[in-house]
Amino acid sequence: MHDQVNPQKLESQITTGDAPQQPDNDPVEVMRRRVGRLDPIQVKIWRQMTSAQRLDIAFQAYQFALDIVRITERQKHPQLSPEELAWRVTRRIQGNPKLGKTNHESSKRS
Repeated sequence: MHDQVNPQKLESQITTGDAPQQPDNDPVEVMRRRVGRLDPIQVKIWRQMTSAQRLDIAFQAYQFALDIVRITERQKHPQLSPEELAWRVTRRIQGNPKLGKTNHESSKRS
């Protein structure tokens, strides 16, 4: 049987970050520490949005991140071909420097 959720307690945990302690490797706990405390006004605004509106904001944020990474990689490496630039952006966004590289390519480039 599931425990009853106390809405006031849950609200407090969301806005203050006082959630029950989870293991250090728990992905939700890792994200909670990175994000920090949530603004109760922002939480209220998000709750008033439709799922489509929240998803649109997430897509916009992701596109913005892609644009910033693309610009910085182009500034650092103006000689890259469009394909090489796309792979560098993908690697940075995914956090995997080896993504899309063969063993031969790994030894040639950084």
